[in-house]
Amino acid sequence: MRLPPPLIDLLARGLLRQLQERRVIACDHPRAAEEKVARLITEDLRIDDELTEEARLALVEHQKEMAENEMEYGLLVTRVKAQLAAKRGYITGTGPGKLPRDKAQDLAARITRLFLQDPDVEYFVKEQELRASVLRAIEDEMRRDALREEKARQKVRSIKRNIPEESGEFHALFQQFYRELIDRGL
Repeated sequence: MRLPPPLIDLLARGLLRQLQERRVIACDHPRAAEEKVARLITEDLRIDDELTEEARLALVEHQKEMAENEMEYGLLVTRVKAQLAAKRGYITGTGPGKLPRDKAQDLAARITRLFLQDPDVEYFVKEQELRASVLRAIEDEMRRDALREEKARQKVRSIKRNIPEESGEFHALFQQFYRELIDRGL
């Protein structure tokens, strides 16, 4: 799961805004609730990064064997990471997109628990519906992010000289335009 910090803040803000607009929750201090959600997601990213690093370190001992057997390093890191995560009961963010469905479901459950324990958050639905609403809001925000990415791609494609999509220049411009869209909250 690779979510840049500005996207995490935007995701937390959008999630709370949606839940309040749908009258699923009410917050006495919405900014504080946003920060709690952002911290939860950031902590999850930290754990994911730690697992990736542990997997890499575990494979260092087997580099010679991997080279002899022509094994793909990235695939092995993913497998070892999945094994480490399974032992800890952690759901990794490995999969298609920035936030695969199983990871979104895990975050929705954890954010729901956060809301249930937060005295500043009042909820007006049953716990299961709250969790489903949180998941729906996460998915809505990730769809908005996909649109942001497409806008950034279109902006790079609109440059008069034709820049190949697989080039470093395209990637750098895409990142710049994408960050601008995030920073503007679009």
